[in-house]
Formats: sequence, C-alpha cells, structure tokens
Amino acid sequence: MVRLNMSEQSTSRRVFLKASAAAAGAVLARDLAAAEPAVGPTAAQKAWMRLGYGMFIHFGPNTILGVGWGDGKFPPARVVFPKLSTRQWAEVAAEAGMKYAVLTTKHHDGFCLWPSKYTDYCIKNPPQHRDIVGEFVTDFRKAGIKPGFYYSTWDRHHPQYENDAAYAQYMRDQVKELLTTYGAAVEWCFDGSWDKDHPTRRWEFDPAWEKDPQSGLKHGERYEWKALYELIHQLQPDSIVLHNSSSDRPGGIRYFPVDARTAEHFDFVYHGKVVELRRDPVFEKPGGGKVYLPLECQATLTPAWFWSKSDFLVHTSAATIADWYRRARAADGNLLLNLGPDADGLVPEYHRPFLKAAAKELSR
Repeated sequence: MVRLNMSEQSTSRRVFLKASAAAAGAVLARDLAAAEPAVGPTAAQKAWMRLGYGMFIHFGPNTILGVGWGDGKFPPARVVFPKLSTRQWAEVAAEAGMKYAVLTTKHHDGFCLWPSKYTDYCIKNPPQHRDIVGEFVTDFRKAGIKPGFYYSTWDRHHPQYENDAAYAQYMRDQVKELLTTYGAAVEWCFDGSWDKDHPTRRWEFDPAWEKDPQSGLKHGERYEWKALYELIHQLQPDSIVLHNSSSDRPGGIRYFPVDARTAEHFDFVYHGKVVELRRDPVFEKPGGGKVYLPLECQATLTPAWFWSKSDFLVHTSAATIADWYRRARAADGNLLLNLGPDADGLVPEYHRPFLKAAAKELSR
C-alpha cells in the first residue's frame, strides 16, 4: 500500500474537494435549468393564435378623401356612406374563412367611427347618424367572427394633442368607452406613436437612437402607454394588445408591455434589404425576464391601407393570398388581411372571387 505524506494528502484533498464542488455545481445548474419554466403562450394568446386569419378594415373619412393619412380637417357633415353595410363586410369575411376582424375606430385624423361623448369629431354629427363601430361589432358577432379594434395614438385633430397628460387621459377615456360599450374585443391594435416617440416624428426607425441617450427617443412615455395597457386588461383580461411600434416593419418590439407583435407587409424592402419575419417569439423584457409574443402579419389587398378609386390596376392573386397565410402560420403567426370598404360603404365585389379562391386553395 502506498502511503502519502502530509503535504501530498493535503493536495489530494484539495483536488478532490474542487472536483466535487464542480460536479455539484454542474448538477445544480442542470437542476435549476430544468426547474425554470419554459416561456410559452398564455391561454389568451393560444386562443388568439388559433383564430389564424382575420380581416383588417381601414375605413373612415380617408375613404371619401382617397388618402392614407387625413389631416383632421375633413368636415364631419361630409362623412356619409350611401350604401353602408357592415353585414356585407361580415359576409365577405365569413366566405373567406376569416375568424376575427379589426376595425379602425380612430385613425391618425382623429375622427371616431362611434358616437364618442369625449369629442364632436365623430360619427354622431354627420347626417347619417350611424354607429359604425356598433354595427360592425353586432354583424360580425352574428357571423361568428370575433371583433377587434384599431386605435391610433396619433391624432391630427385633437386640440390638446401636444398636452401629453391631457391627451393621455383622453385616450384612456375613449378606450374605456369602447371597452364598456361594445363588449369583448379580441384584439386592440395601436399605431402612430412615432409622432411623439421618434426624434424625426416620422415612422422610420433609426437603431442609433437606442444607443444615444440624447437622441430624444421615447417608448410610449408621452402617451402613458403602460397605464393604457393596464386599463384594457383590468376591464378585459383576455384581449390581445399589440402596437405597431413605429417599427421598420420586421416585427421589432419597442413597446412594453404588449401581448403580441406585428409585421407589416411581406417581402418589405428597407435600407436595400428584404426584411424577414422573426420566428423566435421569446423576447427579453426591459426590466429582466422573458416574455412570449406571438406574431400578427398585416398585409393589404389595396395599394394603400384605405380604398381609393384611382388605385386599382392589378389585384393580388388568390395564390398570393394563400401564400401569405401559409407564411404567417409557418412563423406561428396570424394573417390580418386588409381590404378597405369603398366610398359607398361596401367591400368591393371584385375582392370576393379572389378571397373565395384563396379559401378553396387553403382548404385542400
């Protein structure tokens, strides 16, 4: 038997203890990793993701004007749609196989498609006197399609828009009005915040702003975004809240908290490159930790988001519509497909054969 002297015994003990500690550390790290819950979708997110396919409806004074962004000066008395039928909209959506729909309740011009008690710049004043939001909600629910709302944080009409506290309260008042008047909204889609958030007040985002504390970049503070988000979930916990985030279209997240992320258009070319969809739904939260954020791909059948009689030269093919849907689902996302009703207040009939053919293609 080999005997070790005292020095050798001490060295051997140190080596053994070091090796044992390393092994124990490895086991502990493995056990902690196994114990840490995987970041996945909530029950509400899963339910929203199962819907898969939705109709985006850009509609309002811009439809009459034939513009994308109104200036907030269009007279309410001229907001009249002679053949308005939200029932027809719902029929088109049902034929296409859509499961939810999102209506522009208020776009950047500030005009509201419901009779809001917080502004006169809304549908209650025109001669038509129709609650378009109310009709939309009723007819789409009857068709088995879940309604959702788009709301622009940018407002080119409101007199106190630059008074941040007053305008943030106005938004909360209006959102609460919608929440308590029309029942559950499956989705809340916000947009336009670049106007106060970006130093340029344009939608294009410059990553250099994030690294420069003097750039003036904001992330919803001027709109009191967190309070608005929390208000929605206090009243409707299962609503999915997302924000277009003033992004450069890839589905980047610059607003927290949110429940989902958006990506506008497919094969969008920005700074000389095609912007690809991000497939990984797990994001780091600003305060630490991770969050699961499913994707909504937003595309439009019209050249712009609002209908314009002068725009139509070529129609998106049924094959392309089906391809958009498949690509969105391959990225574990939904497709929200826009088709703005025309100045009569109807979804143009020329959309229907393309949507039906796409639905047939997808059912194979």
